[in-house]
Amino acid sequence: MKKAMNYTRVISLCTNVSSSSEELPALWYLQVVYIITIIVLALVGNSIIFVVICVNRRLQRIDNIFVANLAVSDFLFTFFETCSNVTRKLNRNWRPPHYVICYVIMASSVLCASASAFTQTAVAVNRYIAVCRPLHYPNIVRKRRVLVSISVIWVCAVALASPPLTWRPLTVICSEEESYNSHVTSEIVYMGAEWILIFVVPFGIMSTIYYRIYHIAADHAQRVRSFSMSSTNSTTRNHILDIKSECKAAKMLVTIAGAFFISWFPFFVTLTFWKFHDESIKMHPKIFTGFLYLIYTLPAVNPAIYAIWCRDIRLAIKKMFRCCK
Repeated sequence: MKKAMNYTRVISLCTNVSSSSEELPALWYLQVVYIITIIVLALVGNSIIFVVICVNRRLQRIDNIFVANLAVSDFLFTFFETCSNVTRKLNRNWRPPHYVICYVIMASSVLCASASAFTQTAVAVNRYIAVCRPLHYPNIVRKRRVLVSISVIWVCAVALASPPLTWRPLTVICSEEESYNSHVTSEIVYMGAEWILIFVVPFGIMSTIYYRIYHIAADHAQRVRSFSMSSTNSTTRNHILDIKSECKAAKMLVTIAGAFFISWFPFFVTLTFWKFHDESIKMHPKIFTGFLYLIYTLPAVNPAIYAIWCRDIRLAIKKMFRCCK
């Protein structure tokens, strides 16, 4: 390992390779159309999710407040990260108009990824309390505490995204230089911290919690099924509906967490190789570009996941569009 390459410059290099003159014009235009489509879907879709949750009191439940926060992180990631890189694809010589924007773009990827991972971890903990301690849930989880926890999530995300900005030179942050020889140890430690705090800890917690929720829900369902054989009263029916509702909510959250892992994990693996590559290790830039497009796609897919799994969100969106006609 000889040099540490900064994240933004790695993206820029892969973007330039994928837009080189050797590439078929049709493929280049297809990539541009795809990314622009993803940008529009992500910005519009996450804006709609955030608005319908904010304006509908019925949707302002604890889980949906976290969903709104996920929509904000996806919107910011698309607005800063994806838009800046598609601009580089269209114009190789493009540079942000002010150095402050360079810092924002540099931090946006880790900021939004960590905010999403931390939020999903908080959602998993919320689901666990709701399933395991339903009687105490209203006293433990309150709206004010949730809003405070979201603030803490963003503070922690900013803290995780900020360290490289203190040691990387401005020319590297603004992608004017490809790599630098100083602070390699700091880059290694920081990459390790990213792996631990964005993947290992959050997904370790989520996997444990959802595994326990699955077994608890299955046990409850078995008990209710046995009890319902000898009872058909309204209390039993309501209990069955509550269990089904909890399981459906858990499935949506597992789907979101799974999509996040599938999108970001291959990207982080390839990013690690790119940043600390050895001369003997060869990796085609298009492999990295493919994984990069995968994480660009995630913010456009998440709103569809929310609408598919949550009937209330789906109905609120339909109602909003009917009112706009």
